[in-house]
Amino acid sequence: MVGILGGGQLARMLAEAATPLGVHVRVLAAPGDEGAREVVPDTVVGDPLDPDDVARFEAGVDVLTIDHENVDHETLASLEAAGSAVRPGVGTLRFSDKAHQRRAFASGGIPVPEFVVVDPVASVPGAQEVAVAFASGSGPEVVAKASRGGYDGRAVWMLGADQVGPFVAAYEGSPLVFEPKLDLRCELAVLVARNPSGEVRTWPVLETVQVDGMCDEVVFPAPVEDHVAQRAREIASDVAELTGAVGVLAVELFVLGDDEVLVNEIAPRVHNSGHLTIEGSSTSQFEQHLRAILDWPLGPTGMSSPAVAMSNVVGSGEIDPRTRQALALAGVPEAHVHLYGKAPRDRRKVGHVTVLGDERGSTRQRAAMAAELLSGDRVR
Repeated sequence: MVGILGGGQLARMLAEAATPLGVHVRVLAAPGDEGAREVVPDTVVGDPLDPDDVARFEAGVDVLTIDHENVDHETLASLEAAGSAVRPGVGTLRFSDKAHQRRAFASGGIPVPEFVVVDPVASVPGAQEVAVAFASGSGPEVVAKASRGGYDGRAVWMLGADQVGPFVAAYEGSPLVFEPKLDLRCELAVLVARNPSGEVRTWPVLETVQVDGMCDEVVFPAPVEDHVAQRAREIASDVAELTGAVGVLAVELFVLGDDEVLVNEIAPRVHNSGHLTIEGSSTSQFEQHLRAILDWPLGPTGMSSPAVAMSNVVGSGEIDPRTRQALALAGVPEAHVHLYGKAPRDRRKVGHVTVLGDERGSTRQRAAMAAELLSGDRVR
């Protein structure tokens, strides 16, 4: 039995992939409109951050995995020490801390942007001095990222050099990572899977399109040359080895104008950038994650169509996409619609749409059209 900490859409889609494999899934979900509850009969209501709830839950499963990385590392470390199969392990999960990630990658030879880490809570004057000095040599704007807790553009700030000092002085939170604002050619994602036996597979390189810091679209093929794609896949494999990943790991990448490829950040789990693999790949990221954490042989990762595009369905006002499926499918009959059972609100991901086609541009347009029909007045 596979136990999943957290009951969001990733747990939901893991459970959907488990059914044809004959794998029993149990979910520990917090109260509320967690999407997995609709499709997982064996759902336990509890707090994935509560050590007692987690320990009781883990006692009834064979392998423990995650829906999201905001989990109690110390609790999981104690379970690992007692011999439990926690996959990904705590050592990998610690890489969700961006400060730890940047430092470890830089020392391990993984290419990352220039950066500096400061901790304003520990030392305001010193942090200000270091951050201001970095910003003064990094161009007119820098990017500040909270090392923990940020997602979908949250806890990320674009700052002019003259704003850095006051920002650091007023900031209260986890340590900050400062980086230059880079002139990007595009952004990529590579999904990589690794099992305890050491087998590694990567999917073809995908382009990710961000809107206000949130992933909006994912498109295959990526608009890069073969040597850039090969470099991206090599980096992703290196990241999986360095982090000791077990399961699926998403590696998000920057491509600069000179074709240099840098790691933006990683997610030690199945990820939004891989949702299009459900219909678009020989093995979806969700099936592959289950295979990997169970230490089964990994599946093939080739794409099943010349072009594949995924568009997120994001909450817009009070419009509920769950009332608009027929409208979307009338407009784009070939669309594969996935709704997560979540009440819509602004900037909340409540579903996604995938379209397969013969040509990248038209396939992307069709996926975007279906997502717009679902979300109502959303403007891309």
